Amino acid sequence: MQRAAASIRPVARPGKHLQETLRETVHETLRETSTMATYDRTSRLLHWLVAALVLVQFTTGWSWGYFERGSGPRFYLFNVHIYAGYLILALASARIGWRLRHPAPPLPPGMGRPTEIAARATHGLLYVLILVQPILGAVTITAFGKALGWTGRVHVALAYVIAAIVALHVAAALWHHFVRRDGLILRMLPARR
Repeated sequence: MQRAAASIRPVARPGKHLQETLRETVHETLRETSTMATYDRTSRLLHWLVAALVLVQFTTGWSWGYFERGSGPRFYLFNVHIYAGYLILALASARIGWRLRHPAPPLPPGMGRPTEIAARATHGLLYVLILVQPILGAVTITAFGKALGWTGRVHVALAYVIAAIVALHVAAALWHHFVRRDGLILRMLPARR
């Protein structure tokens, strides 16, 4: 009981700014997890490149509808979306190939079997969807000169599924960092010096 009470920290300290409190929280977590295994540099780089490109996909895919068909901005956004999709396919393929040869570091102790299963299932589903989505997009725009309406509808539906899973992934990472304080998020951040 005494140990549990010692691990509870106030969310904000009187007289301190939020930024200082967050900085202290990060430094405390770094001290507590300095021996935790992290992803290697290549895995981290591929993760953040794909994450940035997925954000580009959401932004372009959901914003070109605000422009008239045939307009310059819509055409530009559409092309950025297409090329970012091809980049995602290449980088996600590279990431999966790299991951097969360089496994993920072990999860922190005390996560519990259900949480571990949920984390692995979420990551596996994200990998599959991030590979399937650009392929489906490419099929939609290059279907032998014919528009296949169903592939476009599935592509849009999967975008919402990916958005939900990404939101869950981010929420879980933040929960681990700010609530559990187990340092899990630090495994994917740039190396600590």
